Amino acid sequence: MTGSATASSKAASSSSSYPIHPLGLPARVKASKQLRISLLPISFFSILLTLAAIASPAIALQQDTDTQSDTPVAVQYTALPLDAESPDQWQPLVDHHNEIEIRFSKLGAGIEELILLDEFETVALKENIRLQNRIENSMGISAVPFSLLGIEIDGVYVDLSGFNAPIWNQRSPGVFDATIITSTGQVIARVTRTYTMRDTPHTFTLEQSVENLSPEPHEFRFKTTAMIDMPKAKNGYAGDRRRVRFGSLKSSEQQGSSIQVTVDEKLANRSKLLGKKHKDANGNKYYDQSLAVWPTEKTIEEGSRLSWIAFSDRYFSVVLHPMLDPLSTRPEDRLIGTSIESIDRLVLNQYATAPDTTMVLAVSSPALTVEPGSIATIVNGIYAGPRTKPVFVADPILAALNLPDMVVYNIGGFCAGCTFEWLTNILIAVLRIFHSIVGDWAVSIMLLVVLVRGCLHPITRWSQIRMQRFGVQMQSMAPKQKALREKFKDDPKKMQQEMSKLWKEEGISPLGMLGCLPMMLQSPVWIALYATLFFAVELKHEPAFYGVFQWISGGSWMFLSDLSSADRAIPLPSFMHFSFPLWGNVDAINILPLLLGVVFFMHQKYLTPPTQATLTPEQESQQKMMKIMMVVMFPVMMYTAPSGLALYFMTNSTMGIVENKWIRAHMKKHGMLEIENIRAEKKAKGPGFMQRMNEAAEAKKQLMDRGPQQPNPASRRNQGKQK
Repeated sequence: MTGSATASSKAASSSSSYPIHPLGLPARVKASKQLRISLLPISFFSILLTLAAIASPAIALQQDTDTQSDTPVAVQYTALPLDAESPDQWQPLVDHHNEIEIRFSKLGAGIEELILLDEFETVALKENIRLQNRIENSMGISAVPFSLLGIEIDGVYVDLSGFNAPIWNQRSPGVFDATIITSTGQVIARVTRTYTMRDTPHTFTLEQSVENLSPEPHEFRFKTTAMIDMPKAKNGYAGDRRRVRFGSLKSSEQQGSSIQVTVDEKLANRSKLLGKKHKDANGNKYYDQSLAVWPTEKTIEEGSRLSWIAFSDRYFSVVLHPMLDPLSTRPEDRLIGTSIESIDRLVLNQYATAPDTTMVLAVSSPALTVEPGSIATIVNGIYAGPRTKPVFVADPILAALNLPDMVVYNIGGFCAGCTFEWLTNILIAVLRIFHSIVGDWAVSIMLLVVLVRGCLHPITRWSQIRMQRFGVQMQSMAPKQKALREKFKDDPKKMQQEMSKLWKEEGISPLGMLGCLPMMLQSPVWIALYATLFFAVELKHEPAFYGVFQWISGGSWMFLSDLSSADRAIPLPSFMHFSFPLWGNVDAINILPLLLGVVFFMHQKYLTPPTQATLTPEQESQQKMMKIMMVVMFPVMMYTAPSGLALYFMTNSTMGIVENKWIRAHMKKHGMLEIENIRAEKKAKGPGFMQRMNEAAEAKKQLMDRGPQQPNPASRRNQGKQK
């Protein structure tokens, strides 16, 4: 096909510019009517998921404007198949630090597996963690991360997946190229993909270039995939912790000259990106095959501009970001828009439940106009490794993109608002200091709990003394209250007045009931400590107590061998392994949650103050049931919790028992619970704040009832005025 015919194809009708989906679906869909000027072809999605059994070349049909003929002229491009057979496996690429190995897929020269050589699935250190890998379901449908699906040439889509025949040639480890020709065999362009390891840990770049080998200028647009879902956690404790994070700049007017990248604060679970489910004709629920990720209606309205996007889980992240000079003071240099125009979310298995779906990001580049003999290149950086601030801060580019702010120790949900980032940062810093001193993370956790308990002790002491003294006062007043209820049972208003009078005579303030409030105000501290220990990557695969249990067993006993997982005290034979929604996979008996139940029982039996109010039999039964549920249900919920968290709860509960006993002994020693001493102390202090407020309100009411009084002539003040 001639160059002029190719160039004129750009004006073809969009409805006829893409092939028909092999399953008979429409040729293209709108990802968002308001947000997409050009529509994405469903064939683009089907190539990504390798749904097509036969991939046909892209053909654009249009009218010959020169002859005004009604006969359509076909402009056809296709990838040139390799003459020689491609090797079964391409050479992998390993970074300088021996931390990442990338194995490549022949589908779009994407990533078959991205392996962390310095991270393992279990403490056995046999199976490396694979942050990204090709996913294939039972129907043979695949999703390949960072794959070049195809390229548009003047609006004509060309399949570069290599699904039917090998088209990609590996020039050297991490360098691949493919050639595009017309139906007449004329070479149009050469596309090259280059993966390059950076000097900083867990980072590499992906450079994509297109060389125009034709005598005419052309407009090119890359169609690629980016990250796919992080692997699903085997342990179901605390739910699915995979998230989607964004870094962005505000609108040009709001951003001004600031180079600060704003990190989203919503901590959106990946299910938010999945969207809502719909029902098909048979009533089965499914997710939309595609949804716009960026831009969306909201980001366009706000004027937000994308800097980077990340998939993360409990410990790791995969981040797609721009490459830039870290010292640059131009905000625009921190935008990814020069290489990415739009991002959509695709789903591999639409009918699966949310945790079992596989999402992949589909990326479209801006249009690149390339003159004959010229080359256009786009470059992106990728980080794949631990989600930890020290690593992000050490990389100048990641630090310039404000990636450290992506690291938050926050469970999310209803606890998100009361988990303060400044507090978790302090706790993780103190935890690291303790570890640098003692050299063991389990001991460090216990020391951190003791430190936090010590800092909160004044509040705890004040609160417990106030609550127990209030209980003693209420107990001493109980017979009088009972008598008033019997005497005025037919006159509720009079009974309320007499009760108020009794409280005043006894010197008891209703504020005494708020003694538990300071204890409740401590909750954010303990929630922050819980979240810090749950997300601390430092605890992964770290044994407790210097690995003493492994040392005495010669490494055969895995009890407390990994603070980031359950304690695994007694391994179960394989035929007894099972899965439970709340727990995930269970392959051992864990004893720390059982011991935690014993500690809770002791706390309730010996240290919980007796109830001062008279309870009905039904109320007593309910209270007893609540105690049993607290002792049983909490260990059940914590059964597969990380052993580091179990140690935290054990230490905290034990410290609580010791602290409670000390406070009670202190009160008993000084007679602080003797009712006579309490009354004497109240009398010496005079009326409390609440009592003074009540007296002032009552005096004001009496004054309003009597009206203004006449001045007393005998008063000294009036005698002075008369003089």
